[in-house]
Parts: sequence; structure tokens; C-alpha cells
Amino acid sequence: MSSSTTSPAYQLRAAQRGDADFLWSLRQLVMRELVEATWGKWDDAQQRRFFDRGFVPRETTIILVDGKPAGRMDVTRSHMEYFLGIIELMPEVQGRGLGSAVMRGLQEEARAKHLPIRLQVIKANVPALRLYTRLGFQPTGETTTHQLMLWHP
Repeated sequence: MSSSTTSPAYQLRAAQRGDADFLWSLRQLVMRELVEATWGKWDDAQQRRFFDRGFVPRETTIILVDGKPAGRMDVTRSHMEYFLGIIELMPEVQGRGLGSAVMRGLQEEARAKHLPIRLQVIKANVPALRLYTRLGFQPTGETTTHQLMLWHP
């Protein structure tokens, strides 16, 4: 399929238990700095426990670029809303429009069902906050560590 837009080409596939090692490596690469900026330290064992508890394959999608895993997106879909739990991209594919393209795809899916998308983002993740704002997400509240945001179709 060809496209006249400049969005990067990507595919999505359902996650499997065998993706856990890739996803844990991804988590370490993209979240360590944000965790340290927010909570002061990264404890590998504790972070691995959080990761293992949070990895739900049926809610996790692997983002592929050129057929290789390049990221993940966790979305909980209900009849009321979509909740974006996390989107993580490998550093080498960040800043190229991939996150925007994946998010626009999720927005199209939610729009077709007339459902909002809710998310929370670590305040230290300024690029993600800018992205979500650019895509039409509005702040709805905050915690000490996170900005809460909502997008309506």
C-alpha cells in the first residue's frame, strides 16, 4: 500500500509471551532516564517486577518497522473509552513521526467507535507531552508525577 503522506511505514502485531525480553530491553532504554528524573533512582529488580506485572500480551501491540520490533503500545479497550497505558519506541526510530503515525491510527480506530482516548504521561517526558498536545489531547488533571490527558473524537 502506498501513501502520499510522509508518515513512516509500520505494521502492528499482537504481542506474545516471547516478546518479554525485547519489551524489557525497550523499557530499560526508554524509561530509565524518565524514572530517574521522576523518582530519583532506577532499581532493576523493582522495575522488572513492575514490568512483569504490567505486561499483558492481549493488551500489548508490537510496533514493527521494516519487519523488526521497534516499539510497543498498550491499549485497554472498553465500551466507554480507550486507555493508552504506554507507548514506547526504540531510540533509533524516535523523532521521525512514527509515534504520531501510530497515535493517529489509534485515534482513527477510536473515532470510528465514537470513543475517547485517555492516557497519563510522566511529566518529565516533555516530548510526549508535546506530541499528545499536538494530536489534540487536553489536560484533565495531574498527579505528583503524571499529567492526565483526554482526547475526544
